Amino acid sequence: MSVPAVALNAPGARRWRRGLLAAPAFTFTLILAVAGVVAPAGAEPGPRQVPLPPGLASVWRVDGRKVDTFSAAWSLATFSTDGKLVGVADDGGARVYDASDGRLVRMVPAPYSTGQFAFSLALSSTGLVALGRVGGVEVYSIDERGEPLKFFCGGICGPVSALAFSPNGAWLASQAARSTLEAPGLVNVVDLREGVRTAELEASATRAGVMFAADGGALIAANVTRIDGTGTFGMRRFSTAAAWRRTRDVAGAQVPRGSVGPYAFNERVAAYAFRGNVELRDIATGALVWARPFVPPGLDSATEDAAMKLEIVAFAPRGDLMLGYESPVDSGGPGALVLRRMADGDVVAVYDVVGLSALAIAPDGERFMYSTGVGRTYTVLARVPR
Repeated sequence: MSVPAVALNAPGARRWRRGLLAAPAFTFTLILAVAGVVAPAGAEPGPRQVPLPPGLASVWRVDGRKVDTFSAAWSLATFSTDGKLVGVADDGGARVYDASDGRLVRMVPAPYSTGQFAFSLALSSTGLVALGRVGGVEVYSIDERGEPLKFFCGGICGPVSALAFSPNGAWLASQAARSTLEAPGLVNVVDLREGVRTAELEASATRAGVMFAADGGALIAANVTRIDGTGTFGMRRFSTAAAWRRTRDVAGAQVPRGSVGPYAFNERVAAYAFRGNVELRDIATGALVWARPFVPPGLDSATEDAAMKLEIVAFAPRGDLMLGYESPVDSGGPGALVLRRMADGDVVAVYDVVGLSALAIAPDGERFMYSTGVGRTYTVLARVPR
């Protein structure tokens, strides 16, 4: 298992410290970097901080609660459509921060009812927070307190696993499976100006994903005919100006048997894992764009040749990088946050991170954020190395 030569000199060279999970903390602590200046990677962490990966160009970080060793936490992370806000959701609720300095601007507590955690999260450019629940969506205003707007699926549906605001904040799209995987999934569109559901469309029931085109003229929904193993992943395109008429239907690219994913997609490509490689495949033609081996395990892993797996992938909507989290199958050490070029899969940077649970890239592709879910959790926003 090897890493392209470009990775050896990449910003964020591989290093990892023992005792990474040992720093105690009991409150959220905000660490702001002086404009253009980041604390040295080798500096000793404060009493409430987990060390950040060496070489990470962090802008700010927020330290969270301590998670029990035997119950790793989950989380969601996203940028607003204009990149000015970031959001994180977990079993403690949702939090929205100013992307420039990490200032907390809104908190949404977790619901009292069990099982009603957030399954998806989206932020608009107009100050709205959307949370996908089982059977519907809740929409909160950042500037107002009170009960959220609630939009339920038409008929029976499971968790809303994908959300997207249009660039102007006028529309909110969601995708969820129906009661059975054999039935097509639901894609609902809400007109936020009128506060009503304006369209009920169909797309895949598995591996959901929705997004709006950059100009807001089209809604793109994943149309996947598989879970894992074999099948196809495609997409459907609906026109916002023509009463949500379907204008394109790509049956999808056939993936090899034994593959796992897709983990992320856009209108052109989808990423998945296959036989120790990260692969990117063109959706329309089915052609393999590139295949690259997983990076080796971190320096403090239990074994040097530990098998790796792909856990999370995020694309930059208008950038040239793909972010992924690759971790040892046996959990015997830190995982690797890997930045790859979309064009050829070459590694740009690698950061060893323990327990990464959520990952997002800013719309312009210049910043990214991640949250952790083991030990002393934290969220950090950093600049993409260039």
